[in-house]
Amino acid sequence: MDNEKIAEIFVFEDSFFFTTRVRIKRVEGDKVILSTTELLKKFIVIGKRIHIKYATFALPTKVIGKSDEDLIVTLPSLNPEKPVGDRRNARVKPSHIHPVRLYLALEGEEEKEYTVEDISEGGFSIIVNSPALLDMFLDKEVKVHIDFPVEVEEVKGTARMVNIQELGPTKIKLGFEMFLDDADTVKVRFYVYSRIKELLRA
Repeated sequence: MDNEKIAEIFVFEDSFFFTTRVRIKRVEGDKVILSTTELLKKFIVIGKRIHIKYATFALPTKVIGKSDEDLIVTLPSLNPEKPVGDRRNARVKPSHIHPVRLYLALEGEEEKEYTVEDISEGGFSIIVNSPALLDMFLDKEVKVHIDFPVEVEEVKGTARMVNIQELGPTKIKLGFEMFLDDADTVKVRFYVYSRIKELLRA
C-alpha cells in the first residue's frame, strides 16, 4: 500500500481562518488533486485562494474545481518576476538522487563543499558538526557557488549567516541569506519550483 501524502490546508476568511488536513491524490501538470472534507467544501468556492503546506514549503494556490470527493487547485505560476509563493516558506530539501552541490569560501580562501539541508529562493541551510565552525561564518560575507542538477545551471553570489539552530551536541543547522543577481535568482526559483512539483508527485 502506498504511503499517503498529507497536506495542511489553510483558508483565510475575514473574521477567522480554517485549517484541515487532506490527502494529495495526484498532480497533473500544474494542477493538484486533493481529497476534501465536509467543512472544506463548506468554506471553499471556485476561484478562492487557499494555502497548502506540505513537507518544508507552503504555497498559495487557487481553487479551480470541486466535487464531493475532490478539490482541484493550481500551483502558483512561475515567471522571472514572480516568486514561488512566500520565499520564507517555499523551502525544499534537495533530492538525494540528484543532489545540489554547494560550495562556500571566505575571501581569499578555497571553496569548501557543504551538504545542503534545504534551499529556497532567498537562502539555504547547511548542517555542521562543530561549534568552532560558527566563528568562521559569524558576521562575515562568504562567497557561494551552487551547482544544480541537470536542468539548471550553476549560480554564484554571496551569502550571510542569519540563523543558528542547535539540534544536538554535534549537530548545528546554519541558515544563510543569499545575494544573487536577477538571472541567478531566477535559476534558483526554477529549481525550487521543479523540486516542489517533484515532491508533490513522489
